[in-house]
Amino acid sequence: MQDFIAQGMTGGSFEDNRLPVLIYICPLELNAAGQEMHSHPGYAELMLVRTGKGVVNVDGRQETLSAGDFVLCGAGEPHSYHSVGEEPMTGVSCGFARLMCRGMEENSFIAHSDQPVVHAGGGSAALDTLLSVLEKAALDPSTASEEVCSYLSAAVVTVALRIHRTAAEQAEQAHYELGVRTRMYLDRHYLEPLTLDGIAQAMGVSKYHLDRVFAESAGCSPVQYIIRRRMARAQTLLASTDQTIRHVAAQCGYSNYNYFTELFRRTVGMTPRDYRKVVQGRTGHRN
Repeated sequence: MQDFIAQGMTGGSFEDNRLPVLIYICPLELNAAGQEMHSHPGYAELMLVRTGKGVVNVDGRQETLSAGDFVLCGAGEPHSYHSVGEEPMTGVSCGFARLMCRGMEENSFIAHSDQPVVHAGGGSAALDTLLSVLEKAALDPSTASEEVCSYLSAAVVTVALRIHRTAAEQAEQAHYELGVRTRMYLDRHYLEPLTLDGIAQAMGVSKYHLDRVFAESAGCSPVQYIIRRRMARAQTLLASTDQTIRHVAAQCGYSNYNYFTELFRRTVGMTPRDYRKVVQGRTGHRN
């Protein structure tokens, strides 16, 4: 912890070595009703969960929270919290003004496009300890100087950003691996009856998470990827065999001939019959 406090004293994480100003730090206890959506125009907020479970909504992005997780909200970002279950969600919340993190807008911890919620679990123990020290310093008249609180605040922000960066790197790797696993799974099973729910269950994640992560890595949704793979196979069969178009449709996972024809036209730009004429140079083929 001394290393982090030393980093806070040197201001290494901040533009022009300007240290943040602590606006407040206080314990937080939330029930199921929670807070209404609100924002803080003049300062950034850090909230760490200590016990219980809950949900945070940051500018329309909703995430679950549990002990050890924390949230980084920039000035003006709308957010709300509420607990989940019978027990309240408790934690600590603090606000920082004149926050000048390197490369960021004033009073912003991270870029707006970055993930504001860090699912750190036990990895936030050092941050929790620093917050406890800051809380005591801010409430103790003998130590509650602005300078001391600024140094401790800088240490808190430095640790939070380090944990956020590590979590982001781990999430990026996990997303990459999930994308690869999903693509391999779809390449093996794309001719079978598949649903997004079933694919997500096979991958061990929620369908919403899978849809978002796969789109980031593949540039399309899992359902769109399946369609592309099936249409590519249909093109191969139409070009290299004399199978009827109905048979090709069945071979590609479609029992409905009309649906297959329309989907092929939307994907390839022409009907299966016209595609076969173009690639084979024929005019008379069976349906």
